[in-house]
Amino acid sequence: MPDRFVAADSEGLQHYEGKRRQWPLPVPDAAGWIPGDIVEPDELGSPQVFSATELLDEPGERVFVAELVGETGAARLVSGTLWSELTAAMFALDCVEHVLSIVPGSAEAELPGGGTLGPIIASARQYLADGGADTQKLGFVARIAAARRLRRESTTIGDAAFTAATQAEGKGVDIWSDPAWETLAAARDAVLAAVEAVRHVALPFLTERGTRKYEAREDRKSADVDEVDTPWGRFAVGGGGLKYVPSWVSARDAAERSRQAAADLGGTEAGEAERVWQVGQLLERLGVE
Repeated sequence: MPDRFVAADSEGLQHYEGKRRQWPLPVPDAAGWIPGDIVEPDELGSPQVFSATELLDEPGERVFVAELVGETGAARLVSGTLWSELTAAMFALDCVEHVLSIVPGSAEAELPGGGTLGPIIASARQYLADGGADTQKLGFVARIAAARRLRRESTTIGDAAFTAATQAEGKGVDIWSDPAWETLAAARDAVLAAVEAVRHVALPFLTERGTRKYEAREDRKSADVDEVDTPWGRFAVGGGGLKYVPSWVSARDAAERSRQAAADLGGTEAGEAERVWQVGQLLERLGVE
């Protein structure tokens, strides 16, 4: 089984520790894959390849199987994987479904305006399968997820986005101030991240155009708020700032918060056990297990 990976964009550009490395891409052929050219250590240091466990923390737009070459620290990409925007969203749902099954009461926790976490995730899964889910409810949860992310980035942006999202639907409930949610905070956040990943797949035109690269730079943020009408309802986003993150970022967040939910329930060992489960699930979604 492959045990080394590189996360990069679709053109093979890898971002790590403030550096950018261009990897020659492997090429599919009738017999499988033709590996990319070998990358030698250079002024950026040795090429960075990661284990599946490390990949959980930064999966990237694309994921490639890599291998070390020789004893000098050289490496190359040997094949692609099944990782995509859709796969990232499915992995996010995997993580959330698993943690909801082990955290008592989490699947039955009610959302503002009605509905519970378990059925919301089931609807999101159905949407990815055939598009037949209730997009009105998913849309509301996705807007709350977007507002929450903006609120973490900037209180001014987030408060405005949250207010626009909730007032547009006649719901004045702040999900973060509801005492009933305090004990399920990590599970709640995992669900929000997973639905956000699904929303990204459903509405790709909301993504910043171009290469869809994700770089959270402070100088790209703004206190202005834009509103965009979509089939999932109206979304309020920070104008001129970081609008929507890619599915893989939401998937990473869903996995992280799911591990935290497990740890909140059963301690550090439970959180680590959840990480082990997630690694196996990630490998399955990558198609390399």
